Amino acid sequence: MPLGHYFKPLLAAAMAAALLAGCAGKVEPVKPAKPAGSVTPKPLNVAMLGGYGVEQQLALSLIAHYLSAPLYRMSNPLPMSRDYRIGGAIHSPNGHQAVVTMRSLDENRWALVTLSVSPGAVMNAFDVVRNGQPGYALVLKHARICLVEGADQPPVWGGNGWSFSKTEPGHFECSAQTNGSLYQPYSGMPGLMGVYAESGDTVLYGESWPRLKEIASGLASLFPHLQVPRIQ
Repeated sequence: MPLGHYFKPLLAAAMAAALLAGCAGKVEPVKPAKPAGSVTPKPLNVAMLGGYGVEQQLALSLIAHYLSAPLYRMSNPLPMSRDYRIGGAIHSPNGHQAVVTMRSLDENRWALVTLSVSPGAVMNAFDVVRNGQPGYALVLKHARICLVEGADQPPVWGGNGWSFSKTEPGHFECSAQTNGSLYQPYSGMPGLMGVYAESGDTVLYGESWPRLKEIASGLASLFPHLQVPRIQ
């Protein structure tokens, strides 16, 4: 029998094996997954506000932000928005602190929005994508915001800081805490901010940029020493 008679089946089998190996080795390109979370610096152009009522406007904007923005775990914004009316404002002699007072409708209690912006304070804005959803953040370094509800009297300036009531100072909820957060435990905030925020920073996160920009303008107007870096 001719020798080629034996090689034809072997050649066909080898060609089939090579074809299958080529198909198995062909890898489809993997499309990169869209990031579930990202933070990008955002230009922040603040409007310098003037005249009577800037403090009150800022206080109301902060209460509305903390009440309506997602991810917070706070109890004070609701009664402050519902049971109190806005009052006056008190400033520290050095211009670094301010308190906006609110009186309860029955006039038995006080609520307060306290603002502290130290020398060297800096405010930056960011576009934030969290779990694929867009949002916005303000990060303030060397600044603190407190909402206080249920005090029996407003504070007075004590020379180096505010002196609050010794009998009933009220319930405080403050930003810039080093051992806690105003955010829900599993929200991912403020940790999602990564290198852009550290312990002790005030981080305001929301889905309404106009509201956050209103807050930024109010803070910059009340505290001219607050630095707002330019981002092109």
